[in-house]
Amino acid sequence: MTKYFLSFLLLFGLFCYPQLANESNLVADNGANTSSRTTKAGSGSALDAKHLSEALLLERFSGASAEHKIAIAEELVERKSAKVTELFGKLLTDDSVVERKMGSISYPTNPASELYAAVAHQKEKAERKKYYERTTTKGLQKELKGMFGRDYDTKWTIAETDACLSKLTAMALADNNVSPRTLSSIFYTNGFKSKNYARVKHFATRYPTAEILATLANFKNPSDISYLTKHAQASYLAYAHYPHAAFFPTLQMNVDNDYENKDFQNAITAYKNSDSRVLLEKICANICKNNVVKMNRDDKLFQLYSIVEKSNCRLYDPVLKKIDKLMM
Repeated sequence: MTKYFLSFLLLFGLFCYPQLANESNLVADNGANTSSRTTKAGSGSALDAKHLSEALLLERFSGASAEHKIAIAEELVERKSAKVTELFGKLLTDDSVVERKMGSISYPTNPASELYAAVAHQKEKAERKKYYERTTTKGLQKELKGMFGRDYDTKWTIAETDACLSKLTAMALADNNVSPRTLSSIFYTNGFKSKNYARVKHFATRYPTAEILATLANFKNPSDISYLTKHAQASYLAYAHYPHAAFFPTLQMNVDNDYENKDFQNAITAYKNSDSRVLLEKICANICKNNVVKMNRDDKLFQLYSIVEKSNCRLYDPVLKKIDKLMM
């Protein structure tokens, strides 16, 4: 019974801190101009990194497969190694891609992205630990640590992770040869926010991935409107962060083709006006018309409902009520 209670408590903590329950670093594969070698996670022999010394891990790193580089990087981050920054620098231009899984979802990634995500995860753990220290007894904290081990505790402080992530981000932005997948992962992890407009613009013109374009859009610079319009489908995520009137005709034009696209739906929802409500209603109609099987239709309607509800816009209440009826 205690284990069930503790499991509930951990999940409750994640609910209270939604930033702790973010999706894994699932960056879209946007067909950026990069040549990459892809391997399946688990295709090589497993590396038991936890039981190897730091010296041995570093020795094996240079000749390791991409999958093993990820395992080594994650282990050294877990130990709060002084070599984390140096390791990241060695991975910046690495174009080796690994297919990893989070539950039933597979996603392409690379060693630098996973190292960065591992540091961000330490911040999540530090925030979660701080939350439990504030809200639970020491006895329960001990039980949680015993049950969840490394997934509960961390050697990092929040300030240390912030400093490390800032340094890694600066390194990536300073390197003209950085892998676009790595940049996309960094911007995704940081909520598509950056203070370095010049470098973001530089990379957006070279690698127009959804994540890089969304970060560019967050600067809300009118001079970028024509470029974001030129890369319309890759820019749906950008439009959600910068719902400028100039982008809306593109959304209207593509509503019959991209109506099931999550970024497309988010982009329309961001406008919060009567015209966007009309488009949302058209998306509902398209979903119903093109999905005969009720289960499939309801799944797609539920995705739309979640996006519209999250916008917290009273103007969209009729859309939510319509979806409710359609799902009955």
